[in-house]
Amino acid sequence: MEKHLVIVSFDAMVCEDLDLLRDGPVFSKFLNEGARVNRIRTIYPSLTYPAHTSMLTGARCGKHGIVNNEPSETGNLKCDWYWFHDKVRIPDIHDAAKKADLRTASVFWPVTGAHGSIDYLIAEYWAQGPEDTLEKAYKRAGTSDEVYDEIVKPVEKIMASWEPASSDDGKTEMACSIIRRYKPHILTLHLGQIDSFRHKNGVFNGKVAEGVMRSERYMQMIFDACRDAGILENTDFVICSDHGQINYSRRMNLNLLFVREGLIKTDEQGNITEWKAWAKSANFCAQVYLSDQAFSDRVHCILKKACEAGDLGIGRVMTAQEARTRYGLYGDFSFVLESDESTLFSSKWTEPLFSPAESVRASHGHDPAVGPQPVFLGYGPSFRSGVVLSEGEIIDEAPTYARILGLELPDAEGAPMSALLNIS
Repeated sequence: MEKHLVIVSFDAMVCEDLDLLRDGPVFSKFLNEGARVNRIRTIYPSLTYPAHTSMLTGARCGKHGIVNNEPSETGNLKCDWYWFHDKVRIPDIHDAAKKADLRTASVFWPVTGAHGSIDYLIAEYWAQGPEDTLEKAYKRAGTSDEVYDEIVKPVEKIMASWEPASSDDGKTEMACSIIRRYKPHILTLHLGQIDSFRHKNGVFNGKVAEGVMRSERYMQMIFDACRDAGILENTDFVICSDHGQINYSRRMNLNLLFVREGLIKTDEQGNITEWKAWAKSANFCAQVYLSDQAFSDRVHCILKKACEAGDLGIGRVMTAQEARTRYGLYGDFSFVLESDESTLFSSKWTEPLFSPAESVRASHGHDPAVGPQPVFLGYGPSFRSGVVLSEGEIIDEAPTYARILGLELPDAEGAPMSALLNIS
């Protein structure tokens, strides 16, 4: 009998959200008959694209190479995100599955654009300007003509609107259509409205609760699709998330510190003409790049002084080696800054240094130990009924999927969560 695995990531869902879902027909199965980890420690920085790459590779950011949602380009505040998979340095679970001749599928999972090991692919990507189209964008990101015509076209108008709730409806519809038509052995699906509502309204409120409650309907749709495809009884289901969020009260234009110290120079129009240090925001943390390591001591001194001031938004300054040792985070940057947990970093370099949040807002990128934590729930033939772990690691998720499907992930830094499984 063929095994199937469906992984649904509800972006920014946290353990506390499960209280709203306990009575739902599908979520009650997960909570009462499945296995779960109440709080998953994510990677650092706790951002969507690095985290989702870790969720499928089993490795931390430094090893898989996606250290931010977007690359650092000095002076560019509108960089393309890491849409495409070619920047990922190690194999993920889709690669391992394809190597074993399994059918693979993914809908809106981050950093999967043009992923060569995904048979039925609709990557998280969209039209890149007024002259682009949804069809051109999706096909550029790896969606085949057949998948576009058979799976995307029925929800084309919904996906073009990009309203959080309706677009999650469309993503789930597409995942269900793929299940019914192709019966993939592994399908990964990423839904984003909880994250969007938290960004705009704060961590816990009625609007977020509304988004959380919709999760039941999406999972019911997935279960119904598996039943229609005749694979429900031999399908394992995972509900997971990438990070939590915390509220912030102000924003900080971090690179203005370097302008004031003469480390960034601009022309009359405010464009950067010369730089020695550049801070790339990761929301509640930032990665500081140097044009030359000769400036390292000076920049370190400036950053430590700002941190010690206590009112400049910087809660901690780490050297590259400290970030690598503590979090497995490394790259071309020389320092990593952690916020004071109420200040959100921006990469801007213009006055004023601080601006208040317009209303109650939330974000992420912070230390994984801070704030509400992501979840992991498993249900199906491979999961032990009633097993609950209080804590776990996000890098253990991909090795767990590999164990379920009988695959190997030799580059993973995590290990299978064997206590959740009834397979050796």
